[in-house]
Amino acid sequence: MPLATNTRKLELISFVRAQKHDAFTVAGRIDGRRYLPRQFPAPLPLLVSLQQYPGYKRMVGENWMHWHDYYEFWMATGTGDYRSGNHQFSFAPGDIILVDPLKLHGVVRMEPTHAPLVVFFRAEAVAAAGMSLDREFLAAWDRRPERIPPKLTADATGSSAVHAGLLRLTQAWFAASSGKDRQVELKFRLLEVLVELRRAFLSRGHSAPDTTARRAERHARLSRVLEYVGGRSHEAVPQPEVARFAGMSTSRFRAFFKETTGWRYGDYLRDLRLERAAHLLRETTKSIAEIACDTGFADQSHLQRLFKAKNAISPLAYRKHYQTP
Repeated sequence: MPLATNTRKLELISFVRAQKHDAFTVAGRIDGRRYLPRQFPAPLPLLVSLQQYPGYKRMVGENWMHWHDYYEFWMATGTGDYRSGNHQFSFAPGDIILVDPLKLHGVVRMEPTHAPLVVFFRAEAVAAAGMSLDREFLAAWDRRPERIPPKLTADATGSSAVHAGLLRLTQAWFAASSGKDRQVELKFRLLEVLVELRRAFLSRGHSAPDTTARRAERHARLSRVLEYVGGRSHEAVPQPEVARFAGMSTSRFRAFFKETTGWRYGDYLRDLRLERAAHLLRETTKSIAEIACDTGFADQSHLQRLFKAKNAISPLAYRKHYQTP
């Protein structure tokens, strides 16, 4: 890694670790659609957070995967594995991860002490309605080809400029200033980072068409579909039925669901059921057979087989692990 790149990365990580961290958990925050809502300040819908995870063991794997309609990116300060849509990859200190709106995503594994720097913002923070030029600030998300993973490694071309801009944004966020001047500087610093992210990601190849109009339509349809499936996941919910609800042919719905979430419909439904089974195993004393019935599995052995295949542990062993003080 070039000296200048390493220096900027270390300077940013050092500053981040010196700030106050926010304890964060997903417990009780993700709804039946796996949507994670978040409140943003006005008039600038931007949040910068240094997160730590006191409930680490319950925040990775089956009960972590979620989606949202706002933009997010974060810098790792530790190591782990991450999944977003079709991509699963490892991360290391200094790596920048983009979180694509509408894509199911989450940490698969991480160090319990990992405390990343996370930036959340809505499109309105940078892109006025109808201003196509403003949308270019979001090109790292909206126009990044699907084949390119949403990760910028700490030693990649362009990462040094991103780290430098992110340091300035973070310093502005934690500064003592307030009022309109602070908001102006925060927006300016955010735009600096977004420009560098655009350069870093679009330099890897041809960019995809802008997805602004399609994203709004897909968000509305996806939200309705996931709410429909979430309320019926304990029943048989065949793909043709959900396709009819969405007003699509089965083949079109199959492509829509995969493109929008990054998951196949059958995998999503199975994982949703396994997530709910894991919750019941942790939080109730119901038998494995009762939980299998409540979560839409054919029988107890069906649940046990799929649960162990996914988690490398049986439902009973999982319950003992989480319910034993």
